[in-house]
Formats: sequence, C-alpha cells, structure tokens
Amino acid sequence: MKPKTVMAVALSLFAVPSLLLAQKSQEELAKMRDEKMAHEVFQKANWIFDYDKVREEAKKSDKLIFAYFTRSYAG
Repeated sequence: MKPKTVMAVALSLFAVPSLLLAQKSQEELAKMRDEKMAHEVFQKANWIFDYDKVREEAKKSDKLIFAYFTRSYAG
C-alpha cells in the first residue's frame, strides 16, 4: 500500500469517531493539544500541524510523512 493510501485510510478511521464526541470549540481543542504537546517526549521532534505545509516539506526533502493520531485530548 502506498503511503498516501495509508494516510487517507488513517484519516477516515479517526474522522467519524471524532464527530460523535461532544463538540468543543477550536480554542478548547487547541489548548488541550498544546498542553499535551508540552510534554517532554513531544519536544524531541519538530511537529507540524498544517497538513499542506507538511506535504510541501516532505516533497522538497523526498521524505515520508509520519503522522501521530490521538483522541486523548479531544474528549
């Protein structure tokens, strides 16, 4: 399976359950994400949250995209 196909499958698997969670504002979700990303383990890599920017950078450097999906801060 090509990496792009894997990414599309992963996104679709996590999109539906997130719609079923209690609605939180974008500000609340961003705050929760920032709190989680403040942990030391997440400081060891340069995480980018803009998918279009990540695709552009991956294409320039001819590298694959590593995506981390979580729902632990979403509900």
